[in-house]
Amino acid sequence: MKKIKIGVFGYNFKHWKTQAGIQNLCIAGYKPEVVIAADPVELKFYKSKIRITPKDLFLWHPKELSKFYNIDYKVEIHNSQKTFDIIKEKNLDIGIILGARILKPIAFSAFNIGVINMHPGILPENRGLDNLKWGIIKNFKQGVTTHIIDKKIDMGHKILQEPIKIYNDDTLLDIHLRIQNLEQKLMIESIEYIEKNGTKDLKVLEKGNYFKSVPPDLEKDLINNFKNYKKEMFNAGNS
Repeated sequence: MKKIKIGVFGYNFKHWKTQAGIQNLCIAGYKPEVVIAADPVELKFYKSKIRITPKDLFLWHPKELSKFYNIDYKVEIHNSQKTFDIIKEKNLDIGIILGARILKPIAFSAFNIGVINMHPGILPENRGLDNLKWGIIKNFKQGVTTHIIDKKIDMGHKILQEPIKIYNDDTLLDIHLRIQNLEQKLMIESIEYIEKNGTKDLKVLEKGNYFKSVPPDLEKDLINNFKNYKKEMFNAGNS
């Protein structure tokens, strides 16, 4: 069987998921052929206020990582003809999203197999943004779904899905970090699954629920709801 050829969508700035993904792919024996890195853009949508991510992490720039691992590094707009041409020229099988805005067909249609996204929520019920927070508000399980994307946001074909454990003494940061790490684990397992089984048996994700950022009127009660949420999820996981 020929070696699977992988390309990465990442950011052209220091970013945890971009860094961790490049490193884990290389360690697992799936060194990317190219990192296509997008410059930062100003986001216009409302961003909820309660922080779930750590600050001031020590990170390497993805250009430095690519140089260290001898990976071709291209700074390009993801949804562009240039990106399409790079993918075709390198005859890439799979793309991995390690940092990207919404990808359009020009970015994902050039791959021989498709593009894998690691979504920080259980699909299809928890699509969109702020998945951890919406999980608490809507009493959803927390976890990760990997899928081959299509033109509909957080849809396409499901590869793997796994919930995380919730503990009574968890903070929002604990859950966020647990989801981040599960994304990396399922990234590798999803590539292995496709290598072994192909994509013909993957099931299409149904419509589900799409959420925008949590608005202020809902977020104000998030911390108060979190205690009951943890207790219910912990008991459900140990019953």
